[in-house]
Amino acid sequence: MRIIFLDNSTDFTATSINLKALDSIQKILINFSIELSKKKHKVIIYNNIREEKYEQGVYWKNISNCKKDSSDILIIFQDTELLKYNVNAKLKFFLLHNKPDNSFNKNVLINLLKNKFCLLYTNYYLINELPDNYKYIPKLLFKIGVSENFTKLNIVNSSPANVFTTTHPIKGIDWLIDLWLEYIHLQIPWAQLHIYSRTLLPTVHSDKIRIKNIKLKLELNKNSGILVKKPLSEKEFISQLNQYKLYLCPTLGNDFHSLGVLESQASGIPVIARESQAIYDYIYNTETGYIINDKQRFATKIIQVLNNNKLFLTLRNNSKLNNYVLSWHDVVTEFERKINENTFYR
Repeated sequence: MRIIFLDNSTDFTATSINLKALDSIQKILINFSIELSKKKHKVIIYNNIREEKYEQGVYWKNISNCKKDSSDILIIFQDTELLKYNVNAKLKFFLLHNKPDNSFNKNVLINLLKNKFCLLYTNYYLINELPDNYKYIPKLLFKIGVSENFTKLNIVNSSPANVFTTTHPIKGIDWLIDLWLEYIHLQIPWAQLHIYSRTLLPTVHSDKIRIKNIKLKLELNKNSGILVKKPLSEKEFISQLNQYKLYLCPTLGNDFHSLGVLESQASGIPVIARESQAIYDYIYNTETGYIINDKQRFATKIIQVLNNNKLFLTLRNNSKLNNYVLSWHDVVTEFERKINENTFYR
């Protein structure tokens, strides 16, 4: 089949994943498209690339040229603005991975219905966030996969008392910092919390009051074991994972970094997360990690895992066996099966 993807994010291609830090939706696009090409599909991605390239079985082209093209399958990634291109295709999908914004209005609904789009959604809660009228659009669950670079990782260094998070600063980082200062640093002062965030780097300016307050708190508590780190390319990031015992997910609600959770589990890193409907689709509570809302109990579990190597090893081994973690090969195989059945429009 000929498959076209439309993406409106920054200039990137398949090799970008090991050259710079990418958002989760960009990583999903890269891994999904490459795996499709391995199954002998012709895959074309239109984004904001300057020069056309052919990498890892995928054609990368500038989005300004997409109107002249046609395909068996069209998949638009998240951005409702891309609906204006109206690419000719037998099957049309709109992939929803992040929480819908205000652009999902009546006009978008009409466009999706008129052009016979099906919604591909990566988690059930995303559908609940849409306006009620969107119930009339066909929908298909699309479970995201994890790169084999994470599943092949064998973490053996269990000595450091380090934890990390990739959560966006406005999605619970302030709560996590307070927890660390109130409980963790007082009981195990040698432990470190690494926050991978470009926004919180000292050299990056922000006008948002909440971001400024977080930066001020970090500045006032320099010796608390909290370190802000620059987001890394996948290859660089994987090389750092053997220093961590836990991935922390402090987001309250369903709009959390699900790919980060899955990649951690695939690597054998237990997860401690705040409760939401969606989180239960990614980790097994008390087996591959913990789901806790109470701040003191959240901190207690961190301390227990960092101090108890037997507990850590049990959680680590269970995490590697987590059947919520899917390979991209399995994801594509399931996608092909659903396409062949073609029951989602009925």
